Amino acid sequence: IIPVKGEPIDVIQSALTRFLDLDYPRESFEVLIVSDDEEGAFRRIKAVVEAFSKEFGISVRALRRVGGGRYKGSALNWAAARAKYDVLVFIDVDTRLPRDAAWRASQVDDNTILFLGWDGYISLYTRLGKILRFIYRYILLYGAYLGRALAGGAVLALGSGIALSKRLLDRLGGFCDCVADDYDISLRALAAGARIVYDEGQPVLVEIPAIYAAFRRQYARWVFDSAYVIRKHIVRLMKSRLPLRAKLGVVLDLLQHPLLITTTIIMPIVGLAAAYTGYLIPPLPITALEVAVAAVALAISWHVAVLARREGYGVLEALSSLALSGLVLLLMDVVAFAYMALGFVSDTITWRVTPKGESQRTYREALWPELAYTAVVAGVFMWALAFRLWYLASSAAALLAVLGYGLRTISPSA
Repeated sequence: IIPVKGEPIDVIQSALTRFLDLDYPRESFEVLIVSDDEEGAFRRIKAVVEAFSKEFGISVRALRRVGGGRYKGSALNWAAARAKYDVLVFIDVDTRLPRDAAWRASQVDDNTILFLGWDGYISLYTRLGKILRFIYRYILLYGAYLGRALAGGAVLALGSGIALSKRLLDRLGGFCDCVADDYDISLRALAAGARIVYDEGQPVLVEIPAIYAAFRRQYARWVFDSAYVIRKHIVRLMKSRLPLRAKLGVVLDLLQHPLLITTTIIMPIVGLAAAYTGYLIPPLPITALEVAVAAVALAISWHVAVLARREGYGVLEALSSLALSGLVLLLMDVVAFAYMALGFVSDTITWRVTPKGESQRTYREALWPELAYTAVVAGVFMWALAFRLWYLASSAAALLAVLGYGLRTISPSA
């Protein structure tokens, strides 16, 4: 089942051709393209789908949902009710499936959600795209999914590549019509005693944004979803019958984005405040926090570098990719923090399609939050110079240099 809305026809055509490589009898599976597009756009989708199905002998149906819910989850439920097979696999339109994906999915029972896991690919070879591809593989795939699975921790089925039976979906009440349908059904499944399994096979590949504006849009949605799910589910989760270890694992999973954003936005402010007061060494609580953050960052960086080295990366190359990803996160702080705060108070967010493929070349969004952040730091620097606050001026200059290099890194031409 592939939900689409506002997707270019060439992206949908590419999605269809990927099913030609599946190592599974073509008469034993079907593909449903469920569209919420207006009638004219749907007719074009349907024509492409029918031509593909006729030419290659794969059962593909284009379905248009009229009315219904506001978010993707209700579209998934609507399509699932019209599927003719008992096992459902939900993927995004940009997903590349491994050859054995259908066979692996066919093994699920009525008490299991199979999460295929995901790695990333880039369709535009930009500097930022290469950095994000590194992060997707060594932080998300190896850390968030494979690491948790090997350690016996609770795994959430997030994003593309989720397989479960119709009966389990019905038992869980379907996907929610909300912004974080994958988080929601994962938590409800765990609370209901169902299993979420990451089978450690080859993951699906999802397209990684290759330009900053597209990634910022995607990441803002992730941050909003995390805050929303914490607000909606944290109390219910802690009251559930899950083992304490599983509860703590899920809580840490939910908190990773909010903690990361809060830390990266507070630390520069604390640093400038300490420089203004003249403290070369901040007060003990701040120093302890900084040391703890530095220790965790160092441990993660070394672990990632070791993993990356086994696959051909140099240590300096790996550490450079991590450092540059930190710069990107620093620039996104203002936007991400705003979306995080919104997620703690609101149930809704404007859903916009993340640009894919060649459409990214012409996609632009204003960078005023990043430029405003940089301008504020520049103002602090100038003010410190005017009043001969040399320590503050040097701290602001260092932060300004970092932000400037970050702006250069996210340039569409980079």
